[in-house]
Amino acid sequence: MRGPLITLIEENDDFALNGDQHYTQGLKLSYLYGDEQIPNWAYALAHNIPDLGMSVETPRFGYTVGQNIYTPRNIRSPVALTYDRPYAGWLYFGMILERQGKQAGIPVNDTFEVDLGFIGPESFAAQAQAWWHTVGGWIVPKGWGNQLNTEPAIDIKYSRQWKFSTVSQGVGLELIPDAGFSLGNVMTYAGAGALVRFGYNIPNDFGPQTIDSLAHATGSPRGRHPFGWYIFAGADGRAVLHNAFLDGNLYQPSPHVAKEPLVADFKAGIVFVFRRFDIAGSFVQRTREYKGQPRADRFGSISINASF
Repeated sequence: MRGPLITLIEENDDFALNGDQHYTQGLKLSYLYGDEQIPNWAYALAHNIPDLGMSVETPRFGYTVGQNIYTPRNIRSPVALTYDRPYAGWLYFGMILERQGKQAGIPVNDTFEVDLGFIGPESFAAQAQAWWHTVGGWIVPKGWGNQLNTEPAIDIKYSRQWKFSTVSQGVGLELIPDAGFSLGNVMTYAGAGALVRFGYNIPNDFGPQTIDSLAHATGSPRGRHPFGWYIFAGADGRAVLHNAFLDGNLYQPSPHVAKEPLVADFKAGIVFVFRRFDIAGSFVQRTREYKGQPRADRFGSISINASF
């Protein structure tokens, strides 16, 4: 049985020595109730959404809050640059519905997430970045006056993951493919990918997630092993129909660039697992997201999962 789970993810391009540009900072905090604490309406919803061939065993429900910050490559210019991606922020609150089970005997995890919030000045991205850069003694970006305009925003995400495992004397190798989509005026795309992990006493979960992952960290039953570890590598590709942070505001004129319709993330990292928490460090390489982008981006992600 899984108890309540708190997940904190911090992402920054400085972790990967990328400099302040493009997707430069993300912070996300989530809380999932324990297996037996799901509200009645969420339990009913989990069992009435089409299962797509999955036998639903353990639904779960929770909340999340987060903020993403995006800047152009040139943060010294006070004017909008038509060849560079715009300044943008996204502040949101969301709900997560997760259900696990099996499909043809294979462990499966479904994640549904609905995030509501604001793009634009109400995201407080300008203030957050200015404060942090002032504290650190770094240059404060000059062009936040050109950021995307105020826009109420919604992001609806769905993901399905499958897990194929082989374990011998605590040493395990797992393949976790996934597929899903995002809908809304924040992001609209379809994506698929896979993750491979190898280690000792690998937890009974579906691997680490980044902030923009379609899936959410699941956690594992409490107290199974006092210590474990694993290394992982994976890739995700997506066909992008809309990206507000590149296309600009949906309802009004704003800075924008011509996006690339196909984008991929390549990631690798290590996870240390303890009885009640785990900590993951990830390196992510992202292919070019807009036409004329000088090079691919990279960022680092640190996530902590604590269960009770």
